[in-house]
Amino acid sequence: MLTDFKLYSLANISIKSYLHLSTMPNPKGNPQNFEPAQPKGEESMTATISFRATEKMKEEVKAQEDPPEFCRQAIQEKLDRNKGK
Repeated sequence: MLTDFKLYSLANISIKSYLHLSTMPNPKGNPQNFEPAQPKGEESMTATISFRATEKMKEEVKAQEDPPEFCRQAIQEKLDRNKGK
C-alpha cells in the first residue's frame, strides 16, 4: 500500500512531467505561426473595449459569422452617424 508521501511524490512527478511535455517546443514547428495577426483595417487594433449587454444581445452577436468584426462595424456606423448630426 502506498503512503501519503509516495502518492504525493507520484502525483507531483506526473504533474511536472505533464507540464514539461506540454510546454516543450516542437522542433518541426512553423515559426511563421508566432507572428502577430495582421489587422483588417488601416490602423492596428491594439485597444480593447468591454461593455455590458443583455443576454439576448450577447447571443445575437455570438450568432454572427465574425462577432468581433460585426461589433466593430456597428460601432463605426453609429460613430459616423453621430458625426453627421
